[in-house]
Parts: sequence; C-alpha cells; structure tokens
Amino acid sequence: MNKRIPISAMITLIGILGLFIVACGQPAPAAPAGPSAEEIAAMVQQAVVAAVPEGTDSAEISRLVEQAVMAAQADAVSGEDIENLVSKAVMEASEAQPEPLSATEVEAIVAAAIDAIPTPEPVVIPTPAMMMAGPSGDPIKIGSVLDFTGDLGAYGKPMRNAVDIAAELINDAGGILGRPVRAVHKDGGTSAQVATDAANALVKTDGVHVIVGPLGSGFTIAVAQAVTIPNEVVQISPSATSPALSVLEDGDFLYRTAVSDAAQGVVLARLARELGHESAGLLYVNNAYGEGLARVFTESFEAEGGTVTASVPQEPDQPSYVSELENATEGDPDVLIAMSYPVSAGVYLREAIEGDYIDNFMFVDGTKSQDMFDQLGAENFEGFYGTAPGAQESDATAIFRILYEERFGELPTDPFLNETFDAFAIAALAIEKAGEYDGPAVRDAMREVANAPGIKVGPGDFAKALDLIRRGEDIDYEGVAGSQNFDQNGDVLNTIEIWKVEDGMITSTGRFETP
Repeated sequence: MNKRIPISAMITLIGILGLFIVACGQPAPAAPAGPSAEEIAAMVQQAVVAAVPEGTDSAEISRLVEQAVMAAQADAVSGEDIENLVSKAVMEASEAQPEPLSATEVEAIVAAAIDAIPTPEPVVIPTPAMMMAGPSGDPIKIGSVLDFTGDLGAYGKPMRNAVDIAAELINDAGGILGRPVRAVHKDGGTSAQVATDAANALVKTDGVHVIVGPLGSGFTIAVAQAVTIPNEVVQISPSATSPALSVLEDGDFLYRTAVSDAAQGVVLARLARELGHESAGLLYVNNAYGEGLARVFTESFEAEGGTVTASVPQEPDQPSYVSELENATEGDPDVLIAMSYPVSAGVYLREAIEGDYIDNFMFVDGTKSQDMFDQLGAENFEGFYGTAPGAQESDATAIFRILYEERFGELPTDPFLNETFDAFAIAALAIEKAGEYDGPAVRDAMREVANAPGIKVGPGDFAKALDLIRRGEDIDYEGVAGSQNFDQNGDVLNTIEIWKVEDGMITSTGRFETP
C-alpha cells in the first residue's frame, strides 16, 4: 500500500521546485514550448504521491529530486518525461529503506538537493516567436577570400556556394549571438597581392574578425603575415595544404580544414609505387604548395625504392612550358606527376600529349579539375590516378550533397568543397561559443567547438549545436570533410582520397588513406 506524504511536506516540495525553476532564469515559456513551473511542480507532486511507498530512503529521495530539477533545467523535456523520471526513481528508491519519512525530513531533503545543484549562468532561451522571426539586428560578417579568377579561378565559385549553404543553415537555426550571419566574398585572384588586398579590405572596411581562405598555401601565408596575424583576425583556409603552415609563427590565429601535404605526399608516393612506377618526373607550381608537396613526395617515393629523375618548378600564367616539360621528362621517367593548378597544368599537359613527351601521368588536388580534363580531352588521361584530401561517404557528406544539389545543381568533383563548408561552420560556432565577435575570443573557442570531448554535432545539427553552446555544453563538430580536430598547429588529420579518370570523368576509387 502506498504511503501518502503529508500535505505540508508536499506544499514545501512544490514551493521549492517552483522557486528553483524561476531562480534558474527559465520562466514558463508560452505554449507550445512546454509546461509552466506550476505545471511541473504539480506533475512532480502527482508522481511522488502516486509512487512513493512506505520504506523510501531519504537519500534516494534527494537523488530523484535532483534528477528531476536538473532535467527541467537542462532540457526541453515534456511533462510526461518529468513524471516518468520521478516515478521511476521513487519506485527504485522504495526497495532500499523500510523507514517512512516525516514532513520535516522531506523538506530538508528537497532543500539539500536544490542547494547542491550549481546555479547556471544566465542564458538567453529564444521564445517560439523569436525563432519564427529569425535572427535580427546587424549581421555578423565573416569574410572569404576565394579565387574566382586566375589559375585557381575554376575552384572559387563552388567553394563560395559551400560557404553560402553553411551561412543559410546557420541563419535557419537562429543565427549567432542572436544576429544573422553574412558571408562577405572577395576574389583572391590566384595572387598573393590580390588576396592580401582583399583580406585587408575585409578587415578595415567590412570589420570582419574571421576570414575563410585563401585557396593557395603561398597566398594563405602572405595574408596571414600581412593582415590576419597583426590584426588578430582568425584565418581558416579550406585548401592551403603546404607543410609550411604548420610551423608558421601565427599566434594561433591560423587554421586549416584541409589535410597537410605531409600526408598527401606520402599517400601519393605509395600509390605511385603500387602502380609499378619506379621513376617519376615532377612538374610543380613554384610556390609554397608545389614546393612542399614535391619535397614530401620525393622523400617518400625514394624511401619506397623509387627514383625522382627531375623535380621542375613552373611559374604560373605562361603561354608555354616546353622547356620545363623537357626537363621534367629527361631520363624517360615512368610517370609525370602534375603538381600545379588547372590553367597552367592545362598548358603543359596539352604540350606533353601533342609532343608525345610521356605516356603516363598522375595528378594531385591542384589538378583535380573536370573542366581541365574536358578541355584537354579526358580520353587522353583515361585510367590515370590522382590524390586529394577527401572524406569517406557518411551522413554528413550525404547531407551536404543533397543541400548543394537542391540549391546549385550537380555537386562538382572539385576538391575542398567539404572543407570550405566546414571552415565557415566552425567559425560561426566558435563565435557563438566565444560570446562575442572578437578575434582573440573566437581563436580561443575554435578547438572548444571542433575537438573532442563534447556532444557530437554535424552539418544537419546547427540548431542543436547552437542550443548546446548557449546552455554551456561542450560540442564536437564532425564535419563533411572529417572530424576536424585541430592540433596545436591548427592542422587537422583526415584522409586522402585516391581518385581516377574513368569513362572521361573524375571518379572516386573508394579508397581513403592516411600516411
């Protein structure tokens, strides 16, 4: 037979619960947001009166009350959830202690339980009306420096699309710091000077404290040294892969969501040996990206027993590369590896085919361009392989593909779209975590939203992620491009995709490797 708690004790219980909910800064939301404080208290009363039998242990009553009020504080639980929680806890406690409780004991237990719960920091919980209205006020501007012209111009537009998708999703989730987020795009022009001027305009004129980009490693370093580091602006490149970024003195303001070529060079060398190539000639763009990738490949390929017969730099935007091509193919290597950007590579690859300089080619992220192959005649490269940073198919990649195709049509095979989306997403989440739009504060929050430990969230979870941040919870953003956990250098360690030209199209082999 159930034991009824004396009404005086029950009144005390209800009163303290009501005061606790108000003290937590969570007034009863308007319908349909959830039950009011009075309704919660009434449900707790009903559950306790119905469930508590003779023999309930006082310590267990303390535990169940703490669970109930913490649930009401931390989550938008329904009345039924609260009732079930309390009822279950009481029934479990009834097996522990045969001594009935007095009204005084109940009052003391409830008071002690509430005193033991730390008072949370006040947070702004959006009302249904606020959520329906969306974010308001002046937008928070996040800059991007992506290349729409020059040697990398073919990559810029799809990457801009990826940024815009992320911005749209975040605004659909209520924005950041209660305000809409806006991407401000500038053309980097595949040029260190153009990219630096664009970044400077974003900082000085548009007032941004975070920049996504640029694309190339040399341009990224130039922008970091001239603009973002001295102005304490967070910079996140989605595509700069040179190992040189890892050792740059950047005050922890420089990050990247793309995997370093310290990984790609190793995987590329291993693949070349696997394909039976014993010797290789390299043609690489003469900048930090090309130099770093060529160096890592050479070290790894020779460690695997191969020979690099020539490693030849090429300057961008030249009408012909016959001299460089002759030097790179001297000694008749088994394969020529094109470590350049699409426009320049398109020139010397056409000359290589027309001049019959070599029969076998391999490619990298910089030459993973369907447009380039289409213009050259993809049949000339059928069956040849390349590498690029890439992530295995997952829920995150499927969500991004659907979103991209809904808005912009077919998802391109160009590299770094996933990494671009992730860069903007992490920036926005870090701003929310920082609680202010300020470069040093955002910098200090980057790993807090991207790294474990924390509740895992992905590209379809922005409303959940922002709500968790506002409630003081830790999150761990799992991106479209992979886990995106930043190390002490601002680097991530994700996978390298092996791709090939098949039936005239860039096609994934389904292989994703690490060094």
